[in-house]
Amino acid sequence: MNMVRCENLKKYFSNAAGAVKALDGVSLEIERGEIFGLVGESGCGKTTLGKIILGITEQDSGQVALNTERVQVVFQDPYNSLDPKMKISDILAEGLIIRRADGIERQIGEVLDLIKLPKNSLDKYPHQFSGGERQRIAIGRAVITKPEFMVCDEPVSSLDVTIQLQILNLFKDIQKRLNITCLFISHDLKVIRFICDKVAVMLHGKIVEAGSVHEIYTSSNHPYTKALLKAAFCDNMKNDGREDPQTKHKK
Repeated sequence: MNMVRCENLKKYFSNAAGAVKALDGVSLEIERGEIFGLVGESGCGKTTLGKIILGITEQDSGQVALNTERVQVVFQDPYNSLDPKMKISDILAEGLIIRRADGIERQIGEVLDLIKLPKNSLDKYPHQFSGGERQRIAIGRAVITKPEFMVCDEPVSSLDVTIQLQILNLFKDIQKRLNITCLFISHDLKVIRFICDKVAVMLHGKIVEAGSVHEIYTSSNHPYTKALLKAAFCDNMKNDGREDPQTKHKK
């Protein structure tokens, strides 16, 4: 069953040069329980698509069917996405308080275990943590409300490459445990290959190619996809297994 279905989405913006086609007829389906990757260069429309699916931005035309009301988002920059004036206990509790949930203290403790941070983190502020720890907190804030669908917008791009793998492995573990469907937005093909089940490649507001990670990474058809893969991977792509996003840096 589909968690998300988008049909012929269009969204245009205007600037001094004229109309910018952020989305120009985008259609896709995301199945329940999968991590669906969206990849492309900056400005191709990835973030706009995520915002439209979440209802943050309204499309000019086309349809979105989102089969849940339990949604969350993890942003790119954990330095700006966490309120610097709030303790971690308050950051984690905020969504539960809004929903008038029971057992808030218990749920905060469970999420701390899930994101692998010590109990003494609760009385600290965001500036007292590293970038990787802040992103763990951002993930914890998102999953504590038990979402069925999440948009992750470049969630590791601001982190050092040695920390990226830790966060990606943490996210994969949490996603499987909680069975969260995810739209994972990134410009990094190594990250997409490591974490996603399916992937769509965007160029100038259009999806030019989509399929399983195995299909796209081993037998892509579109010249743009081939160029992206060639730029990201120096080998001949014969190995069809998931590759550690840090491989390049270990050689």
